[in-house]
Amino acid sequence: MGPVWMRLPLIAASEGVDEAVARARAHPEGSTSYAAQPIAALLGGSGRTEGAVAVLEQHAHASSHDLAGCLIDLGRIDDAVAALQQPPSWGSAESGFPLPPATRATGSEQSDLRRP
Repeated sequence: MGPVWMRLPLIAASEGVDEAVARARAHPEGSTSYAAQPIAALLGGSGRTEGAVAVLEQHAHASSHDLAGCLIDLGRIDDAVAALQQPPSWGSAESGFPLPPATRATGSEQSDLRRP
């Protein structure tokens, strides 16, 4: 986690959670899956678990464990189980976590990667 995200709890303590969330969302990466967990942590920590769920659901592919925890806190056990059963989408454009160049392959190249 970068320095910007590490300062959010300090901003929340001194200027309020709403200000910290606003600053996080204004950051260039504020709408990415990378920012979802720190923003959700601020919201959840202030008793706004529904708000944390809303943020995490937008990036469920990258935050399924955090999302499941919030859903459990709300008593939504079936939804938590469903969130955990979703396969990760590592390497997809929407995941925010691209695969390294050496592991990207399509078609017949994929089968070549599986050979010993």
